[in-house]
Amino acid sequence: MVLSTVKRLGLALLVTQALARVVPEHATIVDRTTAAATSYDFVIAGGGIAGLTVADRLTEDPSVNVLVVEAGPFDQGEDAVLVPGAYNPAAYLWPDLFTVPQEGLNNGVYFAICGRVVGGGSTVNAMIFIRGDQEDYAGWTALGNPGWTWADLLPYFEKSENFTFPSAQLAAQGNITWNAAVHGSAGPVQATYPDYFFPGSGNWFEAAQHAGIAPDTDPNDGSVRGVFWLPLAEDARTRTRSDARVNHYDRVIATRPNYHLLPETSVSRVLFSSAKRATGVQFVATDGTSSAPTTVNASKEVLVAAGGLHTPQLLQLSGIGPAALLAAFGIPVVSDLPGVGANFQDQPTIPMTYNLGARKSERQLTSPVTNNVSPNWGSLLNNATYDAEQYARYEANKTGPYTLVRTLSTNFAALALRDITPDYLAIIAQAAARNPLAYLPAGTDATVAAGYVAQRAVLLAQLAADAAVGGLHWNTDATNTLYTFKPFSRGTVAINSTSILDSPLIDYRTATDPTDLAIYTALLKKNRQVMAAPSMAALGPVEDAPFGTATVTSDAAIQAAIRSVMSPTNGHECCTAAMLPRALGGVVDSDLQVYGVTGLRVIDVSYWPFPVAGAPSATMYGTGEKIAAVIKAKYGLS
Repeated sequence: MVLSTVKRLGLALLVTQALARVVPEHATIVDRTTAAATSYDFVIAGGGIAGLTVADRLTEDPSVNVLVVEAGPFDQGEDAVLVPGAYNPAAYLWPDLFTVPQEGLNNGVYFAICGRVVGGGSTVNAMIFIRGDQEDYAGWTALGNPGWTWADLLPYFEKSENFTFPSAQLAAQGNITWNAAVHGSAGPVQATYPDYFFPGSGNWFEAAQHAGIAPDTDPNDGSVRGVFWLPLAEDARTRTRSDARVNHYDRVIATRPNYHLLPETSVSRVLFSSAKRATGVQFVATDGTSSAPTTVNASKEVLVAAGGLHTPQLLQLSGIGPAALLAAFGIPVVSDLPGVGANFQDQPTIPMTYNLGARKSERQLTSPVTNNVSPNWGSLLNNATYDAEQYARYEANKTGPYTLVRTLSTNFAALALRDITPDYLAIIAQAAARNPLAYLPAGTDATVAAGYVAQRAVLLAQLAADAAVGGLHWNTDATNTLYTFKPFSRGTVAINSTSILDSPLIDYRTATDPTDLAIYTALLKKNRQVMAAPSMAALGPVEDAPFGTATVTSDAAIQAAIRSVMSPTNGHECCTAAMLPRALGGVVDSDLQVYGVTGLRVIDVSYWPFPVAGAPSATMYGTGEKIAAVIKAKYGLS
């Protein structure tokens, strides 16, 4: 850890002096003055997975100069970032992003989880490395986006990763399986499995199978369905996080004089010529200290990769978005695209806590103390001696529970609706009978509504097929988390001022569509079934409030409890500049080019029409490789 910390501190201090139109010897962290005085072919707004992946690939051609502008700082190599077992992302999250009152969640106001750091979400996420299902990408393609099927994307998934498989001994002990044919071995993203598991995870794995959940050979082979070990974006050699900064910036800085990165700076506007061609960007210091905006030119393209919340904000401030919204703030319309900021989705989570005898006095439980398997995550969290021993073990030989992401176990179950409930056909029929437009935000544009109708048809077909719509996880201590992959509810993101430094209005509108609540209720019942299986029942789990099987049994009672604890975000904000035909409320075409202008693309998770059955990162690395190839082909780059 000392060496990695020193390395990162050194990188963070490499700020060049202002040298007009001079390309430094190596890839460089530049200041705003230097950036403004340098000629660039491409300017990328956002230094997360998409931004850094594309910057890395474009700068493989030495004739191309690229600037990445990132709102956040470089991390300082803290254990909280790099060491899985010390995971704590708080220092690198946007501090002031809060929702409007959420009508579907008792009008609660929630913190919106969003990374503000070089590396973006890959630096602050829980390191889960799961691609989507074949059905997900087939659905994107069916909505009018050729070139986005599983078969189209697999070569880029493989190109993106270097997957290290576990030893035969660990695989046998931990029920780990995989399909080597779909994994890469030479890519920049280091991925693997943890080399340790808490013994209680075996109880849960057995319980999942007892509840009818079959093992999944490999969730990254295009079928995300069943119970499996969680693959992580973790370097198997160092047992540290493999984030986009490590794998798409640090990896190449010594040989890329044409790759510049400007941190702690927010792109405030995309600039256009009279012909509506993107010519560059305007930017300001994220902390608000700069006296006036600075501009930088892009001779070929501006690529927007600011994330699901800030990409629509930036587009709207640049005159690209719903004309009525722009007019309300006196922003001249460059391209009237009602879909910018619409179609907003995330993957909500439902926490369920249990009494397994770990902390009865602290949690003031009334249920009897029970008997969990030790050690577990509670052993690390509540026993300072054990925690110190395990950290020392990690430092010495990179083994043990510190190779696990803090508070996460190794097993996960991804479930199709038919796996969750035998009543799945009734849920689908009820959803199909509803007016698709009844639960959209008031004033939804007709084209956006048409796009939602098309999406809903795809999602209903997926519910009837084998695509995963939810997931279950037990952390081996007191917490189960229920994950929801494919919400039917749709929210909005809209500017609240003409300044990029003011937070946008964020409305997830979680659980406003009754279809979601029906699925969430069924998912919770499935979780109860797993926890009641013999291998888990032997541990005596007792649900804490607001659930509790003795009192919360009816669908109405379950849904009321869900509304009281559900988080609208898993930090997977997406879909606010959707890749759809313009007549369906789309913002970008299948090459991610923004409609109505030239020289501008949206390359981050905002372009997704709807989420995939898993965390976004693995898909974003692969699609970053794809769109970089598209751009290089257009300009004949090597």
